[in-house]
Amino acid sequence: MMKRLVERVNIWAGGDAVVNNGAILLDGGTIEAVLTHEELAECEIPAAVERIDGGGRLAIPGLVNAHTHLYSSLARGMSLPGFAPTSFTQILEQLWWRLDKALDAESVRTSAVVGAMEAARCGVTSLIDHHASPYAVPGSLEGLRKAVCDDVGLRGVFCYEVSDRDGEEIALAGIEENRSFLSDQSLTARSSTDHPADDRLSAGLFGLHASFTLSDATLERVASSLPEGVGIHIHVAEGPEDEMQCVAEHGLRIVERLDRFGMLRPTSILAHCLHLDEAEKDLLSARNVIVAHNPRSNMNNAVGAFDLDGSLGRNLLVGLGTDGLGANMLAELFTAALFQKASRNDPLAAPFPSLHRLLFENNPRIVERTLGVKVGRISPGYPADIAILDYIPPTPLSGDTILGHILFGIAVHSLRVTDLFVAGRAVLRDGRFCDFDEDEVYAHAREQAARLWRGAV
Repeated sequence: MMKRLVERVNIWAGGDAVVNNGAILLDGGTIEAVLTHEELAECEIPAAVERIDGGGRLAIPGLVNAHTHLYSSLARGMSLPGFAPTSFTQILEQLWWRLDKALDAESVRTSAVVGAMEAARCGVTSLIDHHASPYAVPGSLEGLRKAVCDDVGLRGVFCYEVSDRDGEEIALAGIEENRSFLSDQSLTARSSTDHPADDRLSAGLFGLHASFTLSDATLERVASSLPEGVGIHIHVAEGPEDEMQCVAEHGLRIVERLDRFGMLRPTSILAHCLHLDEAEKDLLSARNVIVAHNPRSNMNNAVGAFDLDGSLGRNLLVGLGTDGLGANMLAELFTAALFQKASRNDPLAAPFPSLHRLLFENNPRIVERTLGVKVGRISPGYPADIAILDYIPPTPLSGDTILGHILFGIAVHSLRVTDLFVAGRAVLRDGRFCDFDEDEVYAHAREQAARLWRGAV
């Protein structure tokens, strides 16, 4: 890839520094330099360098979604007969488990393309997906990878959701799908000697649904199939019934049960974790696992509030995800703050340092653990994962004020990403996708959605 110079842009490096009216020099997939206006004036820029006018916009590190479900992308507006849940389990039974049974290879691919496009439009450069398509299991993860990484150009960490809810044959197929994809990813990583490690776009985890749909026999099979260093990706205590069932049937709480099977690893992602007791939180901290907080989904399903202070206070690696409910991570962060304040009746809950830690420190660390790529900064030597936002600040922009602008300027008004780069590859330029016709994708998606909805009835 050629060198690019993004100039006349306000740059937030991701920490406590803002460069106003600066420039970013990209050398292929890597950031070569961040320059002030004065430094740029003293540089001789070769004619071969592509110059991009930032127009006074705001450049931030590419965002990370630590837990999402791309297969839900075509569910928007879907109405299913008989939907009248009175518990979280009934929401799953009456909506999501009907949808995932209707998915086939083409609707999986289309869901992934649409979901990745919408993530890109929200400045997301890396996403961690949790997939389920019980009647289209084989090859589903490679299909997701191609859609997200090859077609759209984002980074992705993928897994298949193993569950016993659809019978032993499908559970075994899910285990094999995870094993096969992880093997392929391992081979790809070992053979990519011609490319820098920062160019790596995909990796895998071992997906599990939730404790209450997994037998001991299935967990034993997963434990024996889990490669060294690879973690699981699972929903934990999203609803209270998950813990209740685990205690009643297994005599253990969920985190204890997972630990018994050796699944609490530094690369394991436990989504939600709303109904844990203090001992479980301590055990997660001791095992150094990853927790993904999903506030808007939790509010939408009315399942409970996350113990943010208690988790961060234990130095748990807590990141932020959307659980498939949209892709706007800045709005998710704003909602996380509001939810903490409202649920605790404390206007000082979720202070700026905690919010910065969630999205701008911990989410990049999660990518580093699971994908092996160090992201989250616009600094020399980092991969060129950059989002340029159409935001002109009406008040002073500095390291001290940046979160105020992000939360109370961008998140609550409008988020418009004009340009997006992933490993130096241009995904969006001037508000348009570089490599495909967006209108054609959405026209095809509407056809696939209509067919999917008919199958889910």
